[in-house]
Amino acid sequence: MCPEELESKISELRKEFGGLLDDETLRRIAFDERGLTMPAPKKTVAELKDREEITIELEVTKIADIKEFEKRTGGRGRVRNLNVRDESGNCRLALWDDDVDLVEKMDIQVGTKLSCSDCFVKKTDFGTDITKGKNGKLDKI
Repeated sequence: MCPEELESKISELRKEFGGLLDDETLRRIAFDERGLTMPAPKKTVAELKDREEITIELEVTKIADIKEFEKRTGGRGRVRNLNVRDESGNCRLALWDDDVDLVEKMDIQVGTKLSCSDCFVKKTDFGTDITKGKNGKLDKI
C-alpha cells in the first residue's frame, strides 16, 4: 500500500469512527482490511527490547563460521552469527538452520548493509540477538 493510499484510508476511517481511535489503530485497521500485515516499527539497536518484532537497518561488521549442534528435540541444527551495527550500537544477527546459507546466496560480506524486516529481538547472556524467524525478511540495501 503506497503512503498516499494509506493516508487517504486513515482519513476515511478517522471520519467513520468520529475521531475515537488513534492513528496507530486506524493504520492497523487499514492494513487488516486489505489482508496485509502491518510492518514492524523501524528501530535502532539502542531502542531494541527483548521479545519484540522489529524492522531495522544494519551494517555487517563480522561473519562467523557456521556451527553445527545437536538439537534438544533431536536432529542436527546449524547457526551462523553476524555481528552488525547501526549508528546507535552493535548487536548480533543470528541465522538458524537453512538461513545460514543466506550469507552466500545474498553475497553478504563485511560492510554489506541489510534491511531486516519483521525480525525478532532476544536479549541473551551474550547481548542482543536479532533473528529472522519464519516470517522475517532480509534484504541488501
